[in-house]
Amino acid sequence: MRNDILFLAEFSAGKPARSALELATGAADLALQSGGVAVALAYGSGAADGASGLGAHGARRAIVLGDEDRPAITYAAVAVAAVRDADALALLAPATPNGRDLAAALVGTLHVPAFGPVRAARVTDGVLETEQATLQGNVITTARPTDGAPTPSIALVLANTFTPVEGNTGSAEVTQTPDAAESAFSRATVAESHEADAKVVNLEEATVIVAGGRGVGGEGGFGPLRDLAGALGGAVGASRAAADAGWIPYQLQIGQTGKVVKPALYIGAGISGAIQHRVGMQSAEHVIAINRDPDAPIGDFADLFVVGDLFQIVPALTEEIHRRKGTEGA
Repeated sequence: MRNDILFLAEFSAGKPARSALELATGAADLALQSGGVAVALAYGSGAADGASGLGAHGARRAIVLGDEDRPAITYAAVAVAAVRDADALALLAPATPNGRDLAAALVGTLHVPAFGPVRAARVTDGVLETEQATLQGNVITTARPTDGAPTPSIALVLANTFTPVEGNTGSAEVTQTPDAAESAFSRATVAESHEADAKVVNLEEATVIVAGGRGVGGEGGFGPLRDLAGALGGAVGASRAAADAGWIPYQLQIGQTGKVVKPALYIGAGISGAIQHRVGMQSAEHVIAINRDPDAPIGDFADLFVVGDLFQIVPALTEEIHRRKGTEGA
């Protein structure tokens, strides 16, 4: 039905990516507004067996594009065929490398409206309406397709826009798409690959993040932050200033031009808190800031603002956490 909401659901090593669970919940919410149902386009290793489990997060149906561990773009042709058959109102794609590849192929082949990366979406007057930050986060733009535009509208969705909700008792009805004809997409191969550090891979899923900015002073300044993150079982992040300086990989950058995170606890050390960084972490449940400057902007929205030298405060905090863990285990 044209009221249905499609979403891309990537699987790897037999499990759905977090983005698949987020979009399942988001698509279900939008489907309630449109009068349709949430439909997964599942692909990757384990998709055939795991697609029905997306029902717990809101998907009513799941269309398996393929169950092999191969480049996501090779599923583009079969995804195009599935979208044409579905005649849905909208399709949600995660703003991940694989999601961007497939979304671009769908838009280019189907010539449909595209929006994103978006931070919010809703159905208004029977069409998809999206919100995205522009001008370095200073302006929120609302967009929707023009009257008479073809469907589905495709929205590239930032991580943590939707929070996965598991509560449905049913399973998604699973169907398998027939193999698509040979295409340029299906002939794509991986020329070279490199394993990323586990903390880099899982930054968007971390429940605790310790982030550093210009105030750490250099690459070595991230050492105490890594120690604190280790003590808390969290991950290390950074502002753009620290990444631009080459002190830390760009994969760990948080903000308008980096990753959007939603941890339970966010500790910002030596970060001023400019709007460009804030838009990447403002959904954190609790924010602790450590900065020498009492007038740093991050103090305006931090739950706890500690004014002082991070190189004294962070090691002392790490030591105290280890001490308390030792006491609790005694």
